[in-house]
Amino acid sequence: MRRTTTSTRVGIRRIAAVAGVFAAAAIGQAAGAAGPRPAAADGDPLKLGLLLTSEGPFANNSETAQAGAEYAVEKLNAEGGVNGQPIELVTADSHGAPDQLATIMPRLATEDDVLAIVGPVESSSCDVACPLALQFEVPLVSPGAARPGVLEPGRPYSFSLAQPDGPNATPALINIVETHDIQTAAIIYDEANATTVAQADLFRGVFEATGVEIVDEVTYTSGDSSFAAQVTQIASSEPDAIALAAGSADGGRIAVEVDAQGLETQLLGTGSLQSDIHGYIEAAGDAANGTLTAAQYNPRATDPVAAELLAEAQEYLGVDEVPLNFAYAHDAVYIIAGIIGDGGLTGSSDTLAADRVAIQEGLNALDDFVGMADGTTFGDDGFSLRPVLVAEIVDGVVEITEVDGGGGEDSAATADSASADSAAAPATTG
Repeated sequence: MRRTTTSTRVGIRRIAAVAGVFAAAAIGQAAGAAGPRPAAADGDPLKLGLLLTSEGPFANNSETAQAGAEYAVEKLNAEGGVNGQPIELVTADSHGAPDQLATIMPRLATEDDVLAIVGPVESSSCDVACPLALQFEVPLVSPGAARPGVLEPGRPYSFSLAQPDGPNATPALINIVETHDIQTAAIIYDEANATTVAQADLFRGVFEATGVEIVDEVTYTSGDSSFAAQVTQIASSEPDAIALAAGSADGGRIAVEVDAQGLETQLLGTGSLQSDIHGYIEAAGDAANGTLTAAQYNPRATDPVAAELLAEAQEYLGVDEVPLNFAYAHDAVYIIAGIIGDGGLTGSSDTLAADRVAIQEGLNALDDFVGMADGTTFGDDGFSLRPVLVAEIVDGVVEITEVDGGGGEDSAATADSASADSAAAPATTG
């Protein structure tokens, strides 16, 4: 990950550096702290769209992202907004039906006059929203869409804070396979769900590259209450590892069944599972211990700016770890706000089109913005470049280690297989 000590091309590292001050102010107000409070922003609002998905398999992810975006706006507005103008979130909910975005996106662009959009969290919704971002020339930053190529129809107006599982998870999983001497594996996935199918493809690519024999593949239906039959079938092949091509809830129930049947096998996950790792732990309980996944976000970042922001958010939320999509949505708002502030953009009807172009150009020029998610640089494909991390669940706690490989090339250029969405843990706002 590239590190810089000077101002970036759009000068927004400064925004990240002072974000801790914003957070402290917001936390103090939330706790009823005494002392002077900054004057409220009283100019015309700077409107940002926020795409939500309140139903379906990514509802928890969306709730997390919403909380992160709202937290960022609260901090910014507590300090007078951006150049005296408050940020206003204009929310729009697809209710888990991506086709609804065909109506929502034009409304945000032409009626609500938003400067930019945060969301959606998942690739299936970005399939609809991202091309429309290009059509209406409204910058869109997703906190989680991560299927390779999903941004391409919306470039150069579509971005994601996430990195596809292909370039991110492949080297991490190869490291896991080699380190733990895995020789045989089974894959479990929902063949009707594009996300889990992509995860299964990723696992197949990793196992082929490392010489791991796939001894069984079984399918399920997302939301199944019992995985007894699938695990019983897998048990008969005695694999060294079971690859969980699943969301957190399904993956957790699979882990419980594996534990109940007494299988001594290594559970594996992609970065999608890690990014909703707390939901997985909640669903699996003690059965989650020992699970190894690829990861792309470290809630215990060592960068001083990131660490301070994370600590303040932990206090604000009352949690031990800040969820991935909370951090990504928070950073998306701050990145956009920084570009608006440095460019003196006003979002007025006279300058709206030009302001949107300026934000798009600023996002494409972004170089090592440091926020909660540590350093963010967008590659030429619009995806963020991330380090390669391995997560292990030990006694209910996620331990993350950085391993060699990845993080320095465009994700599109390094992806060798299909991949899955980067999901997020449920928002925990008390």
